[in-house]
Amino acid sequence: MKQSFLLLASIAMSLSGLASVIMLKRLTQILSIVLLGLNPAWSAEQEMEAVTLQLKWKHQFQFAGYYAAKEKGYYREVGLDVTIVEATPGVDPVREVVDGHAQFGVGTSELILNHYHGDAVVVLGVIFQHSPLILITLAESGLDNIHKLVDRKVMMEPSSAELFAYFFQEGFTSKAFSLQHHSLDLNDLLSGKTDAMSVYVTDELYQIKQQGLAINQFSPRMSGIDFYGDNFFTLAEQLAQHPQRVKAFRQATLRGWLYAMQNPDEIVQLIYDRYSQRHSIEHLQFEAKAMHDLMQPELIDPGYMNVGRWQHIVDTYRQLGLLPADFNIEHMLFFPNSELDLEKLKATLYYAAAGLSLLAFLSAILFRFYRKAHINEARLKTMFDHAPLSLIVLDAQNRIQGWNAQAEKTFLWRTEDVLGKNASIIMSPAKRHEVERILAEVHEQRVISHTKSTNIKQDGSEILCEWLNAPFKDKHDHSNFIICMARDITEEARMEEELEYAAHYDTLTSLPNRSLILEQLKQALATAARQKTKLAVLFLDLNGFKPINDTLGHEAGDILLLTVAQRLPQAIRECDYAGRLGGDEFLVILQDIGARDNAQKVAGKLQALISQPCLLKGQTLCVSASIGISLYPDDAMDINTLIHQADQSMYQAKQDFSNKKFVENANINDLESLG
Repeated sequence: MKQSFLLLASIAMSLSGLASVIMLKRLTQILSIVLLGLNPAWSAEQEMEAVTLQLKWKHQFQFAGYYAAKEKGYYREVGLDVTIVEATPGVDPVREVVDGHAQFGVGTSELILNHYHGDAVVVLGVIFQHSPLILITLAESGLDNIHKLVDRKVMMEPSSAELFAYFFQEGFTSKAFSLQHHSLDLNDLLSGKTDAMSVYVTDELYQIKQQGLAINQFSPRMSGIDFYGDNFFTLAEQLAQHPQRVKAFRQATLRGWLYAMQNPDEIVQLIYDRYSQRHSIEHLQFEAKAMHDLMQPELIDPGYMNVGRWQHIVDTYRQLGLLPADFNIEHMLFFPNSELDLEKLKATLYYAAAGLSLLAFLSAILFRFYRKAHINEARLKTMFDHAPLSLIVLDAQNRIQGWNAQAEKTFLWRTEDVLGKNASIIMSPAKRHEVERILAEVHEQRVISHTKSTNIKQDGSEILCEWLNAPFKDKHDHSNFIICMARDITEEARMEEELEYAAHYDTLTSLPNRSLILEQLKQALATAARQKTKLAVLFLDLNGFKPINDTLGHEAGDILLLTVAQRLPQAIRECDYAGRLGGDEFLVILQDIGARDNAQKVAGKLQALISQPCLLKGQTLCVSASIGISLYPDDAMDINTLIHQADQSMYQAKQDFSNKKFVENANINDLESLG
């Protein structure tokens, strides 16, 4: 670690133009203090400081990392004697910190509003990468679509900003339903006192599971509202007066969280034995598993937070009218050692978190190194060889003159095997001409280029790399060179594609999910308005799906839904869309349909296809669909009204279907009695 900091010190000095030995010694002394601050336990005679951590709820696995940091001695190692205080009814955890009763606290994204209203809170790290807050309804209620909550009773805390934003995104406000005070009693939902209730996926869903109840879940993420969940914070005053203490607390806390998520069973037993038996062992284990999905510890280190994600939350609050346009989120986010920019630079260098910004920054540094003859060459070589990015130096003919250790790891070519060879050895044949054109432009126009390109490794495999290519001359200003910086983003790109797909397509049927089909409807309406054509919305609901699901099981129900989803595209054109809203409800969009009769013909084809026999667990079964139709612009002009009209039409069709079945059964009974 000390070598890394000395390397960063040399970078900082080159940026400042300070090359004197005295300044280096002074900077090294400062860095030593920083190192000591990162681990105060290095000072053998340091006294223990007593601090208090205020939780936002009662003892449970939700706060596992703090218990682990205390019980495993991580707080003691950094000189802190931490008292963990659970929340009690009527006590605001944030106010406890603001009023000085605690030095640290656990909060939510709503700390943004506290900061805006004058509380100088500073977020030290994010624990839940996604909020655990969702809205649920009982499956038997039939409220399996968020739009069905209109005029219904909804039990939700006033502070549930992400849920309000979810409603706003769906086109209606809190006035569209009857908002009730949250009783924190799940029985109010079970007894029908309320139609929908906000819950934590990490907590109340355990009770639902234990009782074997079927529910509908509505997450703000279904509409692109993605808030952070729990985080830990302090005050700006604490950070200013006790910076080392704050950093030590943060370091030990993140260590505790890492341990807790790697050893959940041990921490579950610890909580049950030493903190609270309010929840059973099984309940705590359920909570640990649910939290794992929200934290994603294999992908994201505990404490990681992104300014862009925070800005997304700020923008959401702004849409709700809770924040002004000029609110600056960066004032309430803490990144270690930001006053020296050393820790941020270290994280940037070693984890490439800043992407192209990092590449541009390093380019500027190396550009200075190569242009300034008085820069120490040994220091330059150390930095070049051990940089966390692939660094390649090309001459005017694009022959490789420099190749660092990271380039060896990325492209599998040893340095001695590539020096003097043309850079085309790592270029994809399909992209070679384009890459050579980019390099020629860098040589001739002296510009910096940012690109992504497919490259070939020594073993012949392909990877996707992010590149920054910057021009420079040698110390005599004679030869033209290019410093190329590369970062392998193959896995990152794959994950982005998977996340993009998961965000827009239903995992069971592979049809567009609710979010995507509504976006497609929005675009189709814009096209219809521009071209003055008619558009039809078909709302499909399967008849008899619930008895099949209940009798043959959810696996059979999933097979049935998948079968129906595969049949839908057979009845529509390539320019039309079909998607799954949720449960056994589907939405079909027919563009430029001409007249209602044409939409009804398509509906007839859909019903015929869906009614075809389906083999489920050795049984041949048939289901039908109730289909409602609405037409743009005949029935409505906006999305919500069109869907509502189609929904109502579907319910009428379902009622007619039920009445028909009733009459058929009655006639059969009459015939049997006559027989």
